[in-house]
Amino acid sequence: MESLEFFFKNLANLIWGNWLLVTLIGLGAYFTIITKFFTILKLPKILKTTLYDSLHKKNKIVGKGTITPFQALCTALASCVGNGNIIGVGTAIVGGGPGAIFWMWVAGILGMATKYAEILLGIYFREKNEKGEYVGGPMYYIEKGMKLKWLATLYSFFMVLQISGGNLIQSNAISSVSQNIFGIPPIFSGIFIVICVGIVIVGGIKSLARFSEKLVPSMAIIYIIGSLIVLFFNFHNIIPAFKSIFAEAFNFKSGIAGVVGYSIRNAMRYGIARGLYSNEAGEGSAPVLHSAAITDHPVRQALFGISEVFIDTIVICTLTALVILSSGVLNTGLPSDLLVGAAFGKINPFLKYLVSICMLLFAYSSILAQWYFGVVGTTYLFGSAIAQYFKYPFLLLSILGALSSLKLVWFIQDSILGLLIIPNIIALIFLEKIVREQTKDFFYNYKM
Repeated sequence: MESLEFFFKNLANLIWGNWLLVTLIGLGAYFTIITKFFTILKLPKILKTTLYDSLHKKNKIVGKGTITPFQALCTALASCVGNGNIIGVGTAIVGGGPGAIFWMWVAGILGMATKYAEILLGIYFREKNEKGEYVGGPMYYIEKGMKLKWLATLYSFFMVLQISGGNLIQSNAISSVSQNIFGIPPIFSGIFIVICVGIVIVGGIKSLARFSEKLVPSMAIIYIIGSLIVLFFNFHNIIPAFKSIFAEAFNFKSGIAGVVGYSIRNAMRYGIARGLYSNEAGEGSAPVLHSAAITDHPVRQALFGISEVFIDTIVICTLTALVILSSGVLNTGLPSDLLVGAAFGKINPFLKYLVSICMLLFAYSSILAQWYFGVVGTTYLFGSAIAQYFKYPFLLLSILGALSSLKLVWFIQDSILGLLIIPNIIALIFLEKIVREQTKDFFYNYKM
C-alpha cells in the first residue's frame, strides 16, 4: 500500500507540475485574447442575462435541448461548487500565503474564457442519444472535431475513473463531517447517501436538473449569508485582509532571501492550482452538463459557463478567503481543512454547524453531478443499454467511500484528473478556430 501511495503521489506531482499550470493559464489567456476580451468587458451584461434574467424568468428559451439553460448552470455549479471552495481555499492560503488568493482570481478571470470555449464546443458537436436526449462533452468534440476516436475513448475512460474516485472522496467527506460534528456513525451516513442520491438519479438528467435548480442556489445563499455574518463581526479586518492579499501576491523578497514567509512562486503555485481545481476550467466536465441545455446558439449557452466560474471563484472562494484572513485563525496552527469552521465558530458555535451543513450539501451536490458524468461516459463507451446499470456500482461506491480511509484514493484521483485534462487541452487548441468563428457569428447575428 505504501509503495502504491508513493507511486501515485509522485505521478500526481509530475502531472500537476508547473508545466500544466502554465499551460492552463496560457490557454485561458489565449481564449480571452482571441474572443477580444468580451468575457471580461461584457461580464456585467453576461451576469445579468444568465443569472438575473434567468431567475426572474425573463429569458425566452428557444432552440433544441433537454433541460433549461439555468438548470444546466445549476447542475454544473453542483459539480464545481464544493469543498474545494472551503478546504481548497484554506489549503491555498496555508501553502502560498494570502497572496495565493490574488493568483486564484487570475485563474478565475482567465478560466472564464477556457470554460466558455469548452461549453461552446460541447454544444457545437453535441448529438442525440438513443433516448432522444442531447449529450456532448470533450469525447464528442474530440471524435467529431479532431477525428480521433481513440483519444475520445481514452478521455471517456479517464472520466469514468475520475468521477468514481470523486464519489468515494465526497462520500467520505460527508461521513467525516457527519461523524465529527453530529456524531453519526459512518455506516448510517453511507446508507443515507445512497437513499438521497438514488431518489434523484432514478429520474435521469431532467430530475437531476430540477433538483439542482432548487438545491444549488439555496446552498450557495446559505454559505454566502453565513460568510457575510462572519465578515460583519470582523469588518475592521477586511481592508487589512485585502492589503495582505495584494502585498503577498508579489512578495519577491521572501522568495529571494529565503527567509520565513511566502514567495511569489508559492503564491502563484497554490493560488492558480486551487483556483483551477475549484472552477474546473480546462477539465472538460462543464460541457458534458451544458450540452443538454436548450439553446439556439452554442455561444448563448457558453455564456453561462462564464457566470459559473465567476460565482465559484470570484464570489464564493473570495468570501472564504476573507473569512479566514479577517478572523485570525490563520495564526492558530490549525490544519487547512479546519480553518473555515474555526472562523465561523469564533463568532457563534451555531455558525460552525452552519458551515458543516454547507459542506454536506456541497459534497452531496457534487456526487449527483458526478453520477451524470459517469452515465455520459459509460454511454459513450458501451451504449445506453449498459450505461443504465451504472447507477448500481456508483451507489455502492458511495457506501465504500463513507466507510473507507482515502489517502491513496486522493493520490490516484489527482493523477487521473491530470491525465483527463491533457486530451481536452489538445482538443481546445486544435478546435480554437471554431470558437472564434462561432463567437463572431453570435455577436453579428444574435442578441445576448
